[in-house]
Amino acid sequence: METTPNLQVYDLGHLGLVASILDQIGLVQTVDQFVGPRPGEKVSTGMALKAAILNALGFVTSPLYLFGHFFQGKPTELLLGPGITPELLNDDRMGRMLDSLYQAGVTGLFLEIAKRARQAFPFPVRALHVDSTSFHVHGVYGSGEEGQTDTGDEPLVIRLTHGYSRDHRPDLKQWVMNLICADTGGIPLLFAPGDGNQSDQEALVSLLARYRQGLELGEVVVLDGASYSQENLGALQGFSWVMRVPATLKEARALLRKELPQEAWRPLLPGYRGLEVESEYGGVRQRWLLVESQERARMEETNLRQRIVRAEGEARKVLGRLTARTFACEADARRALSEASGRLPLHRLVYLGVQEERQWERVGRPRKGERPLAVVYRLRARLEVDEGKLERARRGLGRFLLATNVLDREGLPPQEVLRRYKDQARTVERGFRFLKDPLFFTESTFLKRPERVMALGMVMALALLVYALGEWALRRRLEGTGSSLPDQKGRPTAKPTLRWVFQLFMWVRLVELGGRWLVLNLAPHHETAVRLLGAGRYYLLE
Repeated sequence: METTPNLQVYDLGHLGLVASILDQIGLVQTVDQFVGPRPGEKVSTGMALKAAILNALGFVTSPLYLFGHFFQGKPTELLLGPGITPELLNDDRMGRMLDSLYQAGVTGLFLEIAKRARQAFPFPVRALHVDSTSFHVHGVYGSGEEGQTDTGDEPLVIRLTHGYSRDHRPDLKQWVMNLICADTGGIPLLFAPGDGNQSDQEALVSLLARYRQGLELGEVVVLDGASYSQENLGALQGFSWVMRVPATLKEARALLRKELPQEAWRPLLPGYRGLEVESEYGGVRQRWLLVESQERARMEETNLRQRIVRAEGEARKVLGRLTARTFACEADARRALSEASGRLPLHRLVYLGVQEERQWERVGRPRKGERPLAVVYRLRARLEVDEGKLERARRGLGRFLLATNVLDREGLPPQEVLRRYKDQARTVERGFRFLKDPLFFTESTFLKRPERVMALGMVMALALLVYALGEWALRRRLEGTGSSLPDQKGRPTAKPTLRWVFQLFMWVRLVELGGRWLVLNLAPHHETAVRLLGAGRYYLLE
């Protein structure tokens, strides 16, 4: 009787691509060098971190706290090393890995890994984009001790507390992730965790200044309006920056609503026009760029019409209260009408006169010759839209104000100022959307200690680094070699998202049959992606 050869099937999928990128940036070696060996450990901290990133980029509903379950049926010895089995990649090992990362200093370690990534994949950096977002946590947490810092001025323990929630979960405590990303592909260069009630106005510029040397700054630093203050402008001395100017500033508000001749505007990018003025706000010479967006103006016009309807309802209440009052004289009535009309945002109250009312001592018809106790006056007025107020409101539609301290218009022309600011949405903000995607599955954290939350934040940021780096490298190499991959409709594209590429690898399997290893379902487009990302050994192509 013939015996059936031993058959083992493993789910390889896109994990070989991720493992290859991690190998090329030297993740395991860098982390183990920082952390050092631990007596008796079978899986080093660096290798456990590699496994955690493979889990995070697995894009399945298997959150990081079900660490061991993810690797069931995966070729762990191929991806991680001989002797590493799913049983070794348990929740306990992950917890100890997070503790080791925290003790090594998550921000300093992330910065070192990002440096190695720039050496392995020399991507250009023309601008740095800085922003923050919040992640809510479940469970009861105490706060870290305020003011504890290490020699690198990195917080030892963040405070998990209530604050402004970008997740719209004000009922839960949270922590804040600060990222500094390159304009190239939104690749993160620095990660730093922050308290749940962190003030961006104080934290982001301080973070830039603290890690200035290690970041090897690009040409321009781009920040949002929260960082624009007199104190921060002084702290950014020596930086080249682009920032949004808050509309709450008196000077900005006046410029945003100012009536300007059509010939003063200049075209910037498609759908945008602008004009420049000089400013010395905060004692810093700078260029202010007033920008008007056609699309934004259309959206705000719709909102303005809705505001008119809401404002009319409130204005009618004001008019009702005025007409119900009595006044001692006509002058008092007109004065009250004028004051109330001035407070209305989009309407005005038009004076129609007063009605005299006499108050008598008793009810009924007054006697002949009887004098009234008092004479009072009631207003008569109507409500209408104030065209002047409406015109001033329309004048500011679609406008926003940018500032830069780069005074050389040739070095940084107005259209480039706008382009750099708009890049914020496709770099750091795109990264936050990626991390909050339900498929990433670490938005809600369930860890016991704030220290581990900080380390988990580093794992999340590293997963973003690997994803953004892989997507940038693959697109660049597809274009450079004239190659393409099929898109969702089967048409060739040189700019696929890495998530789509991962999906293309969904049915790729690794099979062991009678001591022989085979990769199944590997099509030519798979081989193209494998070759361009240098992942040949994981797919048995070397």
